[in-house]
Amino acid sequence: MKKQFSYQYARNVFITGSTAAICLYGCGGGGNKAATGMDRQASLDSIKSIETKLKTTQTPDAYTYNVAVTAYLKFAGNFPTDSMAPVCLFNAANIAMSLNQYQRAINIYDTISTKYPTFKRAADCLFIRGFIYDDKLKDTARARVMYQQVIDKYPHDSLAMQARAAISILGKSYDEIIKEFEEKNKNKK
Repeated sequence: MKKQFSYQYARNVFITGSTAAICLYGCGGGGNKAATGMDRQASLDSIKSIETKLKTTQTPDAYTYNVAVTAYLKFAGNFPTDSMAPVCLFNAANIAMSLNQYQRAINIYDTISTKYPTFKRAADCLFIRGFIYDDKLKDTARARVMYQQVIDKYPHDSLAMQARAAISILGKSYDEIIKEFEEKNKNKK
């Protein structure tokens, strides 16, 4: 139950993040005045090209995913004040996670939280870090910290409720979770 929910959430976050990047590309984003428009445009073209390849390939290979991560990180590094920079980082982190590069993904999500605390997906960054620590790295102590930060920083976000639920099942096996669920349902009857 937990794994299916978490996988589905992570998949949805990746799809939404990629769509946001494409929309921002089309809208122009912000800009770093120090960099020339040509450099920024070349970076955006590179991102658009790799996103097109990712969308049209049924099963992209690790090389293609890594090229995408590199393109996103390069843009964010070259244009840190651009409104698209945190979106690119978010997409890079999602792809790194899909490549099982969990520590790399955590580091990128952390960069977003540190450099772009007002980013619209900031709560997602904390929640996904909690998910990675919990489900992938089996570090329940760090997962608890991330989930608690979601609750404390974003108490009215829908992810706060999901973080509370995640904390309640931290460290429990799937069998224990199912047994608790069945007992709660039995008591309601």
